[in-house]
Amino acid sequence: MNRKNAFGRVLLIVSLTATLCLSIDIIYGYLTKERSWNEQMRTSLVGVLEDSMEKRGKEDVYIVSHSYSRRDFKDDSPKIVTMDVGEGPKEYIVPAYKHYNNIAENPTERLFDSVILEEQPLAADSLNMLWDRLLVKNGISGTGNIRVSVTDLSENISMTYAKDTRYLPLSDSLFSYYIGYRCEVEVTAFASPFSYWRSMTLWDWMEIFFLLLSVVFFFWIWTVYNRRSVEVRRSNATELAGTENEIPVVVLKETLSCIYQLGDDVLFDSTNRLLRRGNQVKNLLPQASALLLGLLEADGYCMLMSDIYLLLWPDGSGRPERVHTVAGRLRSSLAEMSPQISLVSGNSKYQLKIAHSIEENTAPDVDLQN
Repeated sequence: MNRKNAFGRVLLIVSLTATLCLSIDIIYGYLTKERSWNEQMRTSLVGVLEDSMEKRGKEDVYIVSHSYSRRDFKDDSPKIVTMDVGEGPKEYIVPAYKHYNNIAENPTERLFDSVILEEQPLAADSLNMLWDRLLVKNGISGTGNIRVSVTDLSENISMTYAKDTRYLPLSDSLFSYYIGYRCEVEVTAFASPFSYWRSMTLWDWMEIFFLLLSVVFFFWIWTVYNRRSVEVRRSNATELAGTENEIPVVVLKETLSCIYQLGDDVLFDSTNRLLRRGNQVKNLLPQASALLLGLLEADGYCMLMSDIYLLLWPDGSGRPERVHTVAGRLRSSLAEMSPQISLVSGNSKYQLKIAHSIEENTAPDVDLQN
């Protein structure tokens, strides 16, 4: 039975390890695919925007600019740009997040973009069509929607959507990119949340299948292991009870006091609550003496916790910790008298154990009080 239990523990460890490894691998695969999906959505839109600006003919536009500084990603302060459109110079404040997410890096390129988009604005439906086409080409179903927002020189904003806005609550805003010297054109991408099931491969399905199989196997092994452990405990308890039943406790005197012989040389006077071994005498506390007497008179010298409650605390105030305290005191007293007598506990029971049996004898007069 011990070998079976050891084998069961090994199977439990193996199945639990397999379950954890498969779970970690599936979670890691999901996070990796989600990052890849977001990156493809993002790079695809950037590619569409850059192609759209190139097709509008940057090379045909000539602009004079004296600023060629690149973006500084450590500076989160708003940027101030100055433009003169015929009414004198005017300053515009560009938030840092718009400045950093502009598809062009230096002011000259952004001036080109502003002039081009003034003559040839972006169409949301055209961008969305190109974006969906590129996503499908990369293996992603085209379910996106694009919004184009334009801020004019008077800070008025106009917006157009590629698709019906009724579907927007079902999707997430992924990211926004900005175009122009004032970052006046905002292109925002919307898409349905990442669906792991749609991106799953045959290997992913196999991993989920083996994960479920390992979970079922783990719980099955756990159930069998617990059942066998209970059987082992019951078998050990039966063997222990059978062995202890062969150990007699001899009543030596039943006159004024009831005296029990425990083992070969230990006497217990239940009336005077005394233990004696030769010249050694030990006084027991009332509850410890009552517990020892109850165990001696119980079948197999074994008592359930519930029976001990009734014996020591008839008023119903018995608690496990109180029983443990009384049992500890009795166990200590028995250990002082003889190492062959002990009090063991387990499975909500207490049992008196005596190491070897004795022959029944009679001692008509034993005085424990000397």
